[in-house]
Amino acid sequence: MRRWILGLFVMSLAFTALDVRANDPVVIGTGGETGVYYATGKILCQLFESKDIPCEARTSGGSIANLKALAAGEITLAMVQSDWQFHAYRGSSDWDGKKIEDMRSVFSIYPEPMQIVTKRDANISKWNALKGKRINVGNTTSGHRKTFEEMVPPGRWKSWLGEVYELPSNEQVAAFCQNKFDAFIYNVGIPNGDMRRAVAECNGLIIGPQSSTIRKMATAARPYFVKVVIPAGTYRPDQPAVKTFGVMATLVTRSDLDAKVLNALVDAVFGDIDSFTSCAENIRALKDFDILSAGFPCQAFSMMGNKKGFKVKPLFYSNF
Repeated sequence: MRRWILGLFVMSLAFTALDVRANDPVVIGTGGETGVYYATGKILCQLFESKDIPCEARTSGGSIANLKALAAGEITLAMVQSDWQFHAYRGSSDWDGKKIEDMRSVFSIYPEPMQIVTKRDANISKWNALKGKRINVGNTTSGHRKTFEEMVPPGRWKSWLGEVYELPSNEQVAAFCQNKFDAFIYNVGIPNGDMRRAVAECNGLIIGPQSSTIRKMATAARPYFVKVVIPAGTYRPDQPAVKTFGVMATLVTRSDLDAKVLNALVDAVFGDIDSFTSCAENIRALKDFDILSAGFPCQAFSMMGNKKGFKVKPLFYSNF
């Protein structure tokens, strides 16, 4: 068994309410059809269906759209960035007065580094060189758009940048390849097919934020951000390593979900961790123990979780 764990495992085994029952279809809010959220949602649906639970991986505008749909009861589970999970639960930032108090974490899956892709022939090798350039910042409901706005307040970048585009993630790479803008930003797991196309086929160059920005973002004051290094050669042999920061891709739900549904998912994922982690390229690329975290007091191996995690076979954390 691969000695690896999908973190934040699991308030899931401690859920008891029954508003969404085990025989109801599970709907997972994901992202665009070309993104990793959608691919991961499809994999999770396959696991649910292996337990005879019908499931739909539903495309969406991204993290913000998924959180709104979750709060409205339109979906069962949501793929979201860890920063917007944090804000939605706390009622901070854009979620002031709209907190989702009954939201619960299931697990984190992979890091999503902030990636800035520029044209190699546009003379943009550093962050400051973006001044006056054409850039796609993403649609307003996407998580990476909101992360960018936290990194650079809108009042600043609207006057600092040149022409600004707001294309969704499933359209931005095609537009970049057609030279409609000079750069785009994207929080996405690595490696990623769209990013590979932008860099390897469309003369793209990945640059990172300034070191001071990384230090500002990945601090104790922002526990939802982590420091990330994009490995050298990820998308083309001459690509250097890029230091940046990012969020975690997390799976969340609400406290009214039947424990049987979450138990089925956890059993399918952690009962055969090798099959799950071999399904998506970005998950396979993670190293052993890149992610290990758990949220007291509801994790499955705590007293509050009734130690149900110890009953999952094979015991996925027996290799610690």
